[in-house]
Amino acid sequence: MNQEHPDEARAKQIVERVLAIQLEHADTHGGVDYISTDGTVALEVTAVTDGAIKAARDALSKAKAKGKGSPTTRLKGCWWVFASDTAPRMKTFSQRVQSAIAELELAGQTSFDRRAAERHVEEGGDLSHVYLPLVEAGAERAVPFPCPNLEEDPDHVHRIRDSSGRGGGATIGSNESIGLLVKELNTKPDNPAKLRDSGAEQRHLFVWLDDDTEYNIARPLSHESPSGANEGCGLPTANPQLDLAITDLWVVHARSLLGWLWDGEKWRELRNP
Repeated sequence: MNQEHPDEARAKQIVERVLAIQLEHADTHGGVDYISTDGTVALEVTAVTDGAIKAARDALSKAKAKGKGSPTTRLKGCWWVFASDTAPRMKTFSQRVQSAIAELELAGQTSFDRRAAERHVEEGGDLSHVYLPLVEAGAERAVPFPCPNLEEDPDHVHRIRDSSGRGGGATIGSNESIGLLVKELNTKPDNPAKLRDSGAEQRHLFVWLDDDTEYNIARPLSHESPSGANEGCGLPTANPQLDLAITDLWVVHARSLLGWLWDGEKWRELRNP
């Protein structure tokens, strides 16, 4: 008999609260996760994460817990640095990146983009010595984010906030994010199959995103994105190309609890549901 998982129970509570219905656990032998008491609503819960990103993040967390790679270089401001999910030597990533970001600040640069930096290095540009350490460290993008003024908060220490997800494109919006999500969902045929076999009239698929989800998918719903990073990431407007077995789609970020709900006709915003 399959047990109810915490992420499933959490999704169930959100759906019950938003739709004002009651759901019962139904996945006892591999079926759909929940069915409403009247049998008209079925709910399947899944998550979209990237194993490579999770492995890289775990390496960073272990290194920080042991005190390895603790940055000592002082910065002029706080930075958000996105690492490649296949970046080498993740245990020393923070230390190497902070030193490189300090050099970036000294050169008067206010951002870093891997592709532009690689072209600059290939052409032998003046800042090659600044960009190369970030490229070699596996950094994809780096941008500053707002932090306290040292005159207002003398105890504040400028720091690097790293993310081991893919750096992603700076201009990707909500519609593109949903398109990538649906593409990923299409690799999981068991979800629509369970909903189809439920026989329910309304068949809801609830998708959890988290910090191990590909950056371009999770970005619009992550409230910790750097200043300006959510520009163009409002409510989606495009119809998702879902399997016909899915009538409603829920997309919620597990940390921020920001989400969207597609009811088959229009999108709806979810905030701390």
